[in-house]
Amino acid sequence: MACARAGRAFERALRDVRGAQTGRLRAVLRAVAGTAQARRLGLEPAMTPEAFRERVPESSYAALAAAIDRQRAGARGELTVEACARYQPTSGSRDAIKWIPYTRQFLAELDAAISPWGFDLYRRFPGIAGGRHYWSLSWMPSNLRAATAANVNDDRALLSWPKRIFSAVTAPVPPWVATTATSDDSLFATLCFLAAADDLTLISVWSPTFALGLFERLVSERAAMVEVLEEGRWDGQHRHLPGRAPRSPRAARILRAWDGQVDGAFLGELWPRLALCSAWDTSTSARWARQLARLTPGARFQGKGLWATEGVVTIPYGDRYPLAVRSHFYEFVDLDDGRPRFAWQLRDGQIVRPLLTTGGGLLRYALKDRLAVRGFLGDTPCFEFLDRIDDVDMVGEKMSPEAARAALDALAAGAAADGDASGAGADVCRPLSLLAVTPARAAEKPGYVALCEGPGAGAARDDRRAGLLDDSLRAAFHYNLARDLGQLAPARVLTVADARRLYQQLGEARGMVAGNIKPEALLLCDDARSAALIRARIGERISS
Repeated sequence: MACARAGRAFERALRDVRGAQTGRLRAVLRAVAGTAQARRLGLEPAMTPEAFRERVPESSYAALAAAIDRQRAGARGELTVEACARYQPTSGSRDAIKWIPYTRQFLAELDAAISPWGFDLYRRFPGIAGGRHYWSLSWMPSNLRAATAANVNDDRALLSWPKRIFSAVTAPVPPWVATTATSDDSLFATLCFLAAADDLTLISVWSPTFALGLFERLVSERAAMVEVLEEGRWDGQHRHLPGRAPRSPRAARILRAWDGQVDGAFLGELWPRLALCSAWDTSTSARWARQLARLTPGARFQGKGLWATEGVVTIPYGDRYPLAVRSHFYEFVDLDDGRPRFAWQLRDGQIVRPLLTTGGGLLRYALKDRLAVRGFLGDTPCFEFLDRIDDVDMVGEKMSPEAARAALDALAAGAAADGDASGAGADVCRPLSLLAVTPARAAEKPGYVALCEGPGAGAARDDRRAGLLDDSLRAAFHYNLARDLGQLAPARVLTVADARRLYQQLGEARGMVAGNIKPEALLLCDDARSAALIRARIGERISS
């Protein structure tokens, strides 16, 4: 079995992190040899890790954007000698969309993490064998679907051919579902196919809120789903879907008799063989992961390693999260002294952020993730994900301060135009901060609230402005996707005369020293006191 061979190779590499990592650097240097960036940086295939670090500065997408744009336009030899198999969109801090190059070598690097993870899954959770597996990975927002290649929406393209075949056999949801015109179509079809899969043994999603939103959607889609599952053909509203509909009289009967409460008893009846549920369970995802685990009590739960569109850092292995040592070449910047270390130089307890050097041509590429070193497997470091640096990531939306500022500027410009048109004056609304507010109850959704200073526009005008705010925030890829998938509530605007005082209260509620509080473009209100303050003020405005 390919996964077993990869698992054994991974375990050997865990005992020789320096050897494995030096080999990965040589492979990347061969992949970029003779390219424009190799000539510019003076790279040589046999250079040491120390020489490579001295020669190559830390990089970001902004530094690579022009070269990637040239590659996408057809230029060869910019970042890698090898042509790109796909460009995967994601959001960035200063760019609404980043297009990450995926070469065959980079895909092989991802496979070097996926295979040992799969090996360990079957070893630790034997109940997943013999059933079908739902893996939800890449979801494109509706407005990008027509502009991206079909394989961007098909995550089987990340796998080797044997694994693609295995995935096709075990997947309950056919790949065409991810390529429908809209997210609503994809979600409805996904629900129908999942409901029909009485042999489902594994549900793997990135954000637990995606799975929770999918389950909640069963309530509103139940009648249409019953029709589809009874007849085996799409109902009138979905008759445009291109593939064959699933048929399951059993699932239709369960849905028809259901009382509408999404709980463990109902999901257990729908999927009696479910053995494992996997999702992010750290940082701001922890509370949602606990809720997801409560809804699937018959299944075991596993957290995720650290994956980004740009590459993989850790995978779950045993009960730890070791470095994906056979994938990319890694460095880690110590957040106490700012110095980069190689993987074999780390010590337990260090707080670091990762730099990736990959076969896609990203060299010393900085990820904005804060990690803690939590022991070692062999001599390979294991990590705990702590949080994003600067960004807010309640459900995977990766909202950055830069994107927040752009949305607030657009809101201010729109409010000024609104004020001029109404004769109220251009200073009727002065945006102060974008607040990321977590809900008081699990049934509610997190969302963003623009706190603005002004005489108090009232609910009607603020609601009109909220549409402009939401449209502006949708320029950020992952926010747009989270809204499409129903993970975030629509953005709201709160205009009050004492906005600065309210902002001060929010900081004090979070334990900040009063004299150190200054307005920031983006503020996470994930503690009970600050979130309650915002909800109370919104409630007062609506009732007045």
